[in-house]
Amino acid sequence: MWGYRGGDISPPEANVSHNLIQLRRNRGDLRVGDTALQRLKEVMHERRVITAGDIVDVARASGQPEAAVYGVATYYGDLGTAPRGRLRVKICKGTACHAACGDASVGWMEDALGLRLGETRADGEVSLEAVYCLGFCNAGPSVEVEGRVYGELTPARARALADDLAHGGGVDEADGALVPRFEARGGPAIVLERLSLDIDATQLDVARAHGAFEGLSRALGALTPEQVLAEVELAQLRGRGGAGFATAQKWRFAAANARGGEAYVVCNADEGDPGSYIDKYLMERDPYAVLEGAALAGYAIGAARGFVYVRSEYPRSAPALRRAVLEARAAGLLGEDILGSGFSFDIEVVEGAGSYVCGEETALLRSLEGLRGMVTARPPYPADKGLFERPTVVNNVETLVNVGWIVRHGGEAYARLGVGRSRGTKAVSLNERFATPGIYEVPLGVPLRSVLEGLGGGMKTGRPIKAVQVGGPLGGILPEALLDAPLGFEELAAVGALLGHGGIVAWDDAVDPRDIAIHLFEFCDAESCGKCFPCRIGGRRGLELARRLKQPRSAAEVSADVALLGELCETLQLGSLCAHGGAIPDPIRSLLTHFAAEMTSGVSP
Repeated sequence: MWGYRGGDISPPEANVSHNLIQLRRNRGDLRVGDTALQRLKEVMHERRVITAGDIVDVARASGQPEAAVYGVATYYGDLGTAPRGRLRVKICKGTACHAACGDASVGWMEDALGLRLGETRADGEVSLEAVYCLGFCNAGPSVEVEGRVYGELTPARARALADDLAHGGGVDEADGALVPRFEARGGPAIVLERLSLDIDATQLDVARAHGAFEGLSRALGALTPEQVLAEVELAQLRGRGGAGFATAQKWRFAAANARGGEAYVVCNADEGDPGSYIDKYLMERDPYAVLEGAALAGYAIGAARGFVYVRSEYPRSAPALRRAVLEARAAGLLGEDILGSGFSFDIEVVEGAGSYVCGEETALLRSLEGLRGMVTARPPYPADKGLFERPTVVNNVETLVNVGWIVRHGGEAYARLGVGRSRGTKAVSLNERFATPGIYEVPLGVPLRSVLEGLGGGMKTGRPIKAVQVGGPLGGILPEALLDAPLGFEELAAVGALLGHGGIVAWDDAVDPRDIAIHLFEFCDAESCGKCFPCRIGGRRGLELARRLKQPRSAAEVSADVALLGELCETLQLGSLCAHGGAIPDPIRSLLTHFAAEMTSGVSP
């Protein structure tokens, strides 16, 4: 079996399938929205199961081997060859929801529905599934039912939801309670420029009245593509999704490799780090900021097409973006000859199918092509050979949202904010454990403590902060003593943390750090794409070791397990193809370093 997530497609067949897709693309008879993956999504939505006959039909329609289509059908969380319920109840097991209740919400829903996780009711009406994460980290624990999300789950609310589902009703979402606060502090609102205002920025005329598309208008009327690149370079903008790579440098690579040929811009809207919900609200409440940034990237590198790949776990995001694309196209802001400039650029919104690893750029591109979202070795990098082997810029949502402001106000104005090599502002999201959770935009360089205690108000329990994870489940975990570290790329890395997406999850002093380790390895194991064995096998071995640390054992046995865990972390870090396996050692080492006594407290008398 190749791939822990399921499917039996071998690497040679994967290459054959990729080559067939490339041939179809060259012939011009392949659209991103009409791949094997998208056809399987339609089948699953209609019938709640993918049969052997469906695989044959989709293979014929897509020109792919049946084994490849079977591999897709069994890889993604939203798909499957086992029947799911007409109502798919998805309980969030992301880090923020885990911090809220220690996964007790799973038991609440199991008891309320009379189902175990992964089961479907005999009448085919309801199934219970787990996801990482729904993006309501400010109002966890949360659950989603057919696109409707319910936050702040309790045992009583779980029973009420189950009762309503049993009687065919449609419980109203507590929509107002789920919306976080949006606030800029200490500097201009750039990322939250419109979110921080009391306006409906999903309306094109309202968004334009508050700055949307002014950057694109200026670029097309007064700047060359090189000048747009120069402004982004002056701003020193770095990617807001993980590694912090220089945005202008990535764009220059793609522009040079395109050399007047076909190139693409891909907005990575699948970076669903549990604990981060910034991108979700940008897509849903300020979608034109995303579209403008993608169009500016297209202008800068000479691309005529862009794609936004959206997490399916965010059921409201793709519809919001699709409406915005239609409105922008009708207004002459997308499509042919934008604003009469001669520049043409259009955008297609594509929804994923439930895979955390598709937030990694090479896996995302394979998924866009309709294949399993598995990581590929680099080089070549996407800026050289990306989507359909063409030069491709991949930027996440927040990165692109910065670009419109930069072109309007100039790169120098942006670069005046920040610290060291971390310039500009950063939006950070705080989990529901805080007294005032929400999304806050601050200049890079502010002390982390000022965000947690000043903006977040500390823990809502009134207890002291014990542990803080910044940048998602692969970011290091800081103890209270290190919270004065500046919020920045290198600054957080210096204390063993990660800026990443800017999602912040904190625990008070009641948490057992061993439970955090178990949760992180469960996540690593569940979401591994399975391509490289260090991650595929290492996640499961790490989970077994973490669970053993909670069992009463001799000092010698505990010491041996800690040593094994250290060796496993080294193997994961050095041997994994991507950061999913390669970075999970960072938070585990943080726990072993900063909470050593508690991590080994399972020693029996």
